[in-house]
Amino acid sequence: MDCIFKHPVPGEERWKLTMDLANIVKRIPDYSCFLTVDELDSSTAQLAKDFPDRVEVSCVGHSRQGSPIQLIKIGHGSKNALVFACPHPNEPIGSLTVDFLTRELASNPQLEKELDYTWYFIKCIDIDGSRMNEGWFKGPFGITNYMHHYFRPAFRDQVEWTFPVTYKKLHFNSPIPETEVLMELIDTLHPEFMFSLHNLGFGGAYWYISKDIPELYPKFYHITKQMGVPRKLGEAETPYAVSFAPAVFQMMKAKDSYDYTERFTNQDPAAKRDYGTSSDEYANRDGKDRTMTFVCELPYFYSDKIDDTSYTERDRSDVILESCDMKEKLDAQTRQVYDAVISLLSPEDNYFRRALDEKLGGAESIQAQRAWAKSPQCAGKATQAQMFDNLYVMRYFRCTNLCLLTRAIAFELERAAQRHFDSAQMDALKKAHADAEALLDSECAYLEENMNYQITPIRNLVTVQVVCGLLTAEYVSSHS
Repeated sequence: MDCIFKHPVPGEERWKLTMDLANIVKRIPDYSCFLTVDELDSSTAQLAKDFPDRVEVSCVGHSRQGSPIQLIKIGHGSKNALVFACPHPNEPIGSLTVDFLTRELASNPQLEKELDYTWYFIKCIDIDGSRMNEGWFKGPFGITNYMHHYFRPAFRDQVEWTFPVTYKKLHFNSPIPETEVLMELIDTLHPEFMFSLHNLGFGGAYWYISKDIPELYPKFYHITKQMGVPRKLGEAETPYAVSFAPAVFQMMKAKDSYDYTERFTNQDPAAKRDYGTSSDEYANRDGKDRTMTFVCELPYFYSDKIDDTSYTERDRSDVILESCDMKEKLDAQTRQVYDAVISLLSPEDNYFRRALDEKLGGAESIQAQRAWAKSPQCAGKATQAQMFDNLYVMRYFRCTNLCLLTRAIAFELERAAQRHFDSAQMDALKKAHADAEALLDSECAYLEENMNYQITPIRNLVTVQVVCGLLTAEYVSSHS
């Protein structure tokens, strides 16, 4: 790791690294699995016991189901840094990143002094959702096991997308309790640096950042290459993402998706939107750009096609349209099973159903994508990465709808006595569950056979997040 920053990059003469990153990286454990919420809490308790004079742990709120949300404070720097993991509960890489960084900072006063922050960490902000993903946290690691234990809530139930916002006809002010915790911290701390720890299931590495900082990107690219993680060089996560550099994008705001929907459909963008904006837009809502937000997205699974920028013989627009056809077909299959038992699935507390309702109710997003595919922006031949993204990665993500359906039905079967279902209703649920599982198994088999994927070692993923996060934190500290 001594060669992480062997080569100078533009602007580096104005920003000299002071951290001993090579030795920091050597201390990252060789993680074999992800930690459960209870294991994270135990680790936090041990940290406070090991470093009573340097670590302060407090409860700053509770999840919707009553679990305490713990805040870890380390250091006494002149600037504030807010770092939170699991803003989406199927994204636990960041919880290990925080688990490592808290111990590293507690045991390494010199690093704390160099960075000059007072650090505030939350290892898991969506505790309830994370518990609903723990079935795959210990492995075996692969698409099939992941899909059978996957959960990601609807936008209106997500921590990262229920911050208040007002834009044109959009008016949202119903943050969930976990989001209210972050709102209070943001409003109290006014952090100069905020690290929202995300990751994706399948793809390549990419980054979001509030402002364009070209000096950072070669370093991001270098550490991902050293860790064997490809960059995501196919389609951006959303068509309206603003690119600063290959695989580096400006933080997205609610207005971006609003304007995109307004431009490419005849729909009122606010009509069906029952969620808000992100922590970044909330933190900088006064227009002063006080907080630099950073996101480092990393994949559990990847293919060599992810960063293959050689051209295919197919038009990019045609590939995107074929992807739209595929999504509509899978949605129809899912909907057929769902409709047979939808009246038996609670829309209030069955969070699998709540997420599925949103996923299957997004016809306007496919409509917008079809219109976008025919725009000049999508002209020309598709690269291998773009074709793989559209035809396979998008199919992977659509498969998660079948997991939500299967788990939504299983959730009601598990509490059948409480719901007082009669025999006919039970038979309907059991049949729908079997049908949903059959569809899920079929899709998983297709993906296993055709995606030719590799599994990223967890330590490598944590290393990339740690290094990229510390680099960005140091840059922000030295330029503020």
